[in-house]
Amino acid sequence: MTEITIHRVRAGEGDLLGQLFHRSVHEGTVGAYDAAQRAAWSPEPPSGPDWEARLTGAVTLVAWAGKLPAGFMTLDPVTGYLDLAFVAPEWQGQGVAAMLYGLLERCARRHGVAQLSTDASELARPFFLKQGWQDGPRQQVERHGVTLHNYPMAKPLKPALERAA
Repeated sequence: MTEITIHRVRAGEGDLLGQLFHRSVHEGTVGAYDAAQRAAWSPEPPSGPDWEARLTGAVTLVAWAGKLPAGFMTLDPVTGYLDLAFVAPEWQGQGVAAMLYGLLERCARRHGVAQLSTDASELARPFFLKQGWQDGPRQQVERHGVTLHNYPMAKPLKPALERAA
């Protein structure tokens, strides 16, 4: 098995992550969302300066399998909002999301974030529940005239323990 390495997103990696996002939506969520919903969610791979700024403006961790990204997650270290959490279809179920999430939660604790929040897809919801998150009622969202659903979720955090000097 290929070794996974994780680092913060670097300038110029946005297009590769946009392709991973698009593939994850179109191939990885087949059982949870129909073709019209997947097309509305990601009509094309996100790319360009705005997408790159979205990634570099957050704490974005990328899991790498050799020279290809296996997954990524983003966190706003001020608000605690976990915006993006995507794993390449061929890496789903192999612990990539857990590795990324563990590091992001530690980062949030170091930043003094009191609570994490997200709007989880049908596919991501069981993962977050396993990590101790609580979910709210299913909500409807509209993308490009198509209704999709997700779940508002939250996890209160206790501050990281200070190390003795």
